[in-house]
Amino acid sequence: MSSTPETLRRSLGLRSLTLAVITSTIGSGWLFAPLYAARFAGPASLLAWLAGGVMAFALALVFAELGSLVPSSGALAQIPLLSHGRWAGFIGGWCAWIAYLTLPTIEVLAMVEYVASSLPWLTADGGQGQVLSAAGLGIAGVLLVLMAWVNLAGITWLARWIDGLTSWKLVVPLLVSLSLMLAAGHWSNLSSGDPSQLKGLVSAIGGGGILFSLLGFRTAMDLAGEARNPQRNVPLAMALGLGLSLGIYLLLQLSFLVAVPPEALQKGWSALTLTAHGGPLVAIAMGLGMGWVVVLLLSDAVISPGATAMTYMGVSARVAWMMGRLGLLPAAMARLNRQAVPAVALLWSLLIGVVMLLGGPSWQRVVSFLTATLVLALAVGPVSLLALRRQLPQTPRAFRLPWAPVLCPLTFVAASWAVVWCGRSALEGAVTLVVVPSLLFGLLQRQRGADLDAAAGCWWFLYLGGLLLLAELGGTTGEPGQLLLVAAFALAIFPLAVRSRLPRASDAAQVAVDVRP
Repeated sequence: MSSTPETLRRSLGLRSLTLAVITSTIGSGWLFAPLYAARFAGPASLLAWLAGGVMAFALALVFAELGSLVPSSGALAQIPLLSHGRWAGFIGGWCAWIAYLTLPTIEVLAMVEYVASSLPWLTADGGQGQVLSAAGLGIAGVLLVLMAWVNLAGITWLARWIDGLTSWKLVVPLLVSLSLMLAAGHWSNLSSGDPSQLKGLVSAIGGGGILFSLLGFRTAMDLAGEARNPQRNVPLAMALGLGLSLGIYLLLQLSFLVAVPPEALQKGWSALTLTAHGGPLVAIAMGLGMGWVVVLLLSDAVISPGATAMTYMGVSARVAWMMGRLGLLPAAMARLNRQAVPAVALLWSLLIGVVMLLGGPSWQRVVSFLTATLVLALAVGPVSLLALRRQLPQTPRAFRLPWAPVLCPLTFVAASWAVVWCGRSALEGAVTLVVVPSLLFGLLQRQRGADLDAAAGCWWFLYLGGLLLLAELGGTTGEPGQLLLVAAFALAIFPLAVRSRLPRASDAAQVAVDVRP
């Protein structure tokens, strides 16, 4: 009888990593983001996707170097601990874990809400819109259990599911986009709206689901501990997966813009309402009499969010696994089953996901909050990159970010903009969910007499407090004055954060990550 392994197994190649990035990026976002982005920005939503793509690529380049330096699963917790100590490590890992925990639930909700157009008994009137009925909640819970079961079978099984489902996820958005564009072709829609309105553009990036959709590149890092040749394959997978996904989203947004009936735009893009119960794309397809596209959309409404939810359930467990190994969460989180899967962490992800279902969140209500939390988890990247270049100058890196002293501060500014663009309420929720547990963690560590590395991690609280203050007092989202204030604040915090690094890389973060070939 085989014994329980102590380490993860490296069985993922470049293809599987790239497909994991794509399946994390093309989830429920392609079903909802075109509508919300168009409401905020109209035809300028195409520019918003390009701008969001530039920001995502900048962050991906930063994490390409970090991923080649720290090729372990759950590295979003390990990297800040390595450069700035335990408190910073907890904050970075906590941000990532909370966001990842929420994502499977949101993707499953999207699945059930879309399918409810054919099976209306899955939803009920919640007073302020449709919510899942008791039957819908039961089916959503069963789906989460099924996804956990696939994850528990091991990374090889998960990769097989991802490989098969992602091929479908690539074909369907392309087919739907081209079909809607050719069938409708209302190209005059592109001349409506105000493409110069900065507020709408930045709101589409933060609150319209654009960055939420494009930040899936980090999945390659979250699975790096199970990748073959991770120093090479992780950066390549992030670049290839993000590039392909951005191209699909641009085509999808263009087709949505030209497929909307002109009469639906009489009050402008901001008042656009598509009332079909199955979602905005189903409404357009039904209006065009394209029944086969409706069937295809409803089929993909199960497959695309389902594959994304299954992937994020796995990566959330791996972030918790790494935090357990680092002593940032209870040690039980670091236990693996015989298939080398962090089973305890995975079961916790399942339990919390089922509990969140009972709260009745919707895709639209949480996308801004999730984006803010995800970007906060990634904002430490540029800081840690420059810090680790000073702390570990001789450590080999398969990829080195060119012009890092210039690009890292600019990327930090872009991340700060993105967090503020998510809106004040989203930022308030994200900061509260980060600061309160972080203070409790610090208090618990002090009571245990553990070294907290508080001096190296305090910049986080200054940064979060400053962003919150700017969101409260800095004017309307997207105004030039607010952009300048946030940029100036970020450029002032960045060198302080880099200088507050530990004198040398944390020994606590250098966990042995020996893996099976």
